[in-house]
Amino acid sequence: MPSLIAEDLTQPGTHALVLGISAYLHFEDGTDPTPKATAFQMEQLSAAARSASEFAAWLLNDYHCERAPLSSLRVLLSPSDGEEIHPDIQARLHGDYSATKENVRAELLGFKNASDAHTDNVIIVYVAGHGVQLTGNGAIVLLHDFGDNAHLAELEGAIDMVGVHAGMRHPNTARTQFWFVDACRQRPSIARRFETLEGALTLSKPIGDTESSPLFLAASTGKEAFARVGGVTLFNEGLMWAVRGGAASGPEDGGSSNWHVPVTALISRLPNRVKALAEAEGAEQSVDIAGKPIEAIFHEYAAVPLVDLIVALSPDEAKSVSRGTLKQNATVPVVEDFDDWPMHMPVEAGLYLLSVEAPAPFTRKDDILLLNPPEKRTEISVAS
Repeated sequence: MPSLIAEDLTQPGTHALVLGISAYLHFEDGTDPTPKATAFQMEQLSAAARSASEFAAWLLNDYHCERAPLSSLRVLLSPSDGEEIHPDIQARLHGDYSATKENVRAELLGFKNASDAHTDNVIIVYVAGHGVQLTGNGAIVLLHDFGDNAHLAELEGAIDMVGVHAGMRHPNTARTQFWFVDACRQRPSIARRFETLEGALTLSKPIGDTESSPLFLAASTGKEAFARVGGVTLFNEGLMWAVRGGAASGPEDGGSSNWHVPVTALISRLPNRVKALAEAEGAEQSVDIAGKPIEAIFHEYAAVPLVDLIVALSPDEAKSVSRGTLKQNATVPVVEDFDDWPMHMPVEAGLYLLSVEAPAPFTRKDDILLLNPPEKRTEISVAS
């Protein structure tokens, strides 16, 4: 599979590799079960390929980096029957786009060559599927044809994401990298039968290091990563929330003249979001941060992101007689003579003056609001 967009290696750009595996040929419930695969006692997934396609569609339609525009997008997906793939990605997939060992090897080679074309490149990797962990810091993702009888070693149909990440961290490739592994990290029971399990696709680790290469792992050591059946993974849901405003930082935070998503915001907000999503479903999921999480800009917003503003008014008896005015930078009216409390509306991020006029026995109140995505909840009292 070539890049889904015209690849440009003539100047620094962003190069992305996205893999999503929900369907497994050789599991017990697959189309061609084998003892090698069924020994891992796993079942088909319903959200990994869709989640990968949602992330790829965001890259295609919304990702923005002024210094390194999107210059290649490699996508391999193995969806389960009936799994919904984002239409913007589905329309660009032709031929055999399944995430088999050979297809992933070929795409990884093309991706690596693109990454090595300029040290000013940015690379982004997102991989979702069944995962296993054999070492304290490992993260291996199983591919579509995992357990094929033609594979010599047990993990030949898998990719060692920590090993590939390490192999891409060197001074002669993209200096800015972002890696997301959306998979469980549990030790399979079959591992008790072997001193080592070999064969997973990996890279040699060169001498030296790159500048920034954070690795976001959807699950902590030995733990599960969860998904909504027929929907997307909780990690994907949290990541999409983060890039669509949940992890936005203003130009005043440095590094960009635009609103943007920096590494520090992803580190602080993405794990909390995923944890909250899991807790709401009665589950536990913790995101681990590995690699080299040095500050860098992941995404720049082409326009100022929106904030969901909710302003409550007290006391209750003042609501029918109070009028509110909201001005951006204290000068540009956004809403005037507002009386339908609470005030609830999407507004651009930034600094605002909220003024509330209320007759006696209430009193006028002014409040300065600094609005950062994704939402701002506040209460203003006009009690005398």
